[in-house]
Amino acid sequence: MIGCSAAIRLDVRPATPEEVRLLLLLDAGETTGLAPLDVRFLHTFAYFANILAPVWDLAPLDGKVLKRRPGPLYPELQHDLDGLVGLGLVIISDLGHVQDEDGHWRLQGAYRLHHLLADPCLSAIRRFDNERLVHSFLIELGLALSSVPRDRLWAAAQEDATYADPLTSVGNVIDFAEWQRQNWSTNAARRFAALLPEGIQATRGEQLHLYFRHLRSRLTS
Repeated sequence: MIGCSAAIRLDVRPATPEEVRLLLLLDAGETTGLAPLDVRFLHTFAYFANILAPVWDLAPLDGKVLKRRPGPLYPELQHDLDGLVGLGLVIISDLGHVQDEDGHWRLQGAYRLHHLLADPCLSAIRRFDNERLVHSFLIELGLALSSVPRDRLWAAAQEDATYADPLTSVGNVIDFAEWQRQNWSTNAARRFAALLPEGIQATRGEQLHLYFRHLRSRLTS
């Protein structure tokens, strides 16, 4: 999905696709007023960016995720995020540890870009058409996410059509774009658009907003 990573340099080496995605995620979070992004929020944002990417005619960067009771978590993403902190491109605040619902301890903190160092990288990233498309998707997704109360976003992920699929139990891998092609979330977003009155064509952004309106209603029903 990210085609320019070799052309973007972080410190003395090319950026990986995952690092490029993280920079775009954090930038979209700031643009849509979601920053700083705490750990759980950021991983949930990344999950929805993967599961709903086809709505924007994009391929997910990661087509699978381990189903956990507390919600989505990407160990590789966290490793890359820690690396960006080490390079000085990302700033972490409110650092600490919390115990999740499974009794596991995890790092807790809030992340935002260090613009003095990150902005030149973002400027280089945005020179590529595909990355501008990804960025527009992430901004619209961030706006849709902002309709869900921040302290309930993790619960919204658990109501997601793919994550909540009872055929995949907790502790198993949800595969929606690796070997399998069962993306119930994208199907649902497109289905909501198809239910609009005749003659009304939903944009890609409206499909995202309709889907999150549905998730929000499930949280309050």
